[in-house]
Amino acid sequence: MKFGVWLDFRNPVRWRRPWEEVYEETLSLAVDAEEQGFESVWLSEHHLTEDGYLPSLFPVLAAIAARTRRIRLGTAMVLASLTHPLRLAEDAAVTDLLSGGRLELGLSAGYRELEFEALGVLRAHRGARTEETVEILRRAWSGEPFSYAGKHFSFDDVTVTPVPARQGPPVWLGGGGPAAARRAGRHGLRFLPDLGTPPETVELYRQTLAAHGHDPARFGITALVTPGVYVCEDAEEGWQEIREHYWYLLSTFQEWFGNPGLPSVDDLPRELFLVGPPDVVAEGIRERVKPLGDVERVIFFGRAPGLPVERARRSLGLFAEHVVPRFG
Repeated sequence: MKFGVWLDFRNPVRWRRPWEEVYEETLSLAVDAEEQGFESVWLSEHHLTEDGYLPSLFPVLAAIAARTRRIRLGTAMVLASLTHPLRLAEDAAVTDLLSGGRLELGLSAGYRELEFEALGVLRAHRGARTEETVEILRRAWSGEPFSYAGKHFSFDDVTVTPVPARQGPPVWLGGGGPAAARRAGRHGLRFLPDLGTPPETVELYRQTLAAHGHDPARFGITALVTPGVYVCEDAEEGWQEIREHYWYLLSTFQEWFGNPGLPSVDDLPRELFLVGPPDVVAEGIRERVKPLGDVERVIFFGRAPGLPVERARRSLGLFAEHVVPRFG
């Protein structure tokens, strides 16, 4: 199994630091990830947040590409419904070329109402816009002139250059519901299910692949089996170090989904996270992956919001040294 580190470059007000320092520290974690043997590093996108959740993925991917040589560079996810597909095709192609063909392009329809309102896109159109984006990307990366007439995008006789390295980056589709699973299977895309996606939805994806002429054995799953992994020598000491940061992480996501945030850190469901020595973390990953079947990669947040970088670096180092070899 392969492992990827997920970074979001957040800088919460509670732990606010100079932005330049947060960016430099987090970039250094991506470089460390390559040196430690992680297979990939993933960035995710959001807009108009008070903590600066990374809004622009491709410049940061290019910065990581310039500092590394082997590690795969993924998006988990680009909010495809909020991005013009021709610009997305161009940005992805340039990033893929700069990285020597290391880009893994994950797409998502998005969910946060504020983003759709501010950027002038109807949330109800998110699925259809993502579908059209997938079709346009494939045509754009051919390097040949093409036209497209869809419900949301249309253009005549356009040519996108440059084209990506090799045959273009692998494309992943993220989501947690049946619609996302069917969409990924129908288009022959790889699937990155959301945290908590039930096994039957993953099985629906595989069934849809087969129904549309795609061999499911050729399409592994990248899974987010926990929002956070924190490897430490003592589970209780580690939990005290990380819990305020995980409380912020989970409360913010709940509020974005329209739910109340957790009243206090004592309400944080500890079982959702993997915190403890390497053997405990490894066993936790095995238990969570097993119901999903053939999982080729597990990704997790490498630095919880506001966590001091040295604590994140220590945890990732212990994971690389003591957890990864257990899956060799």
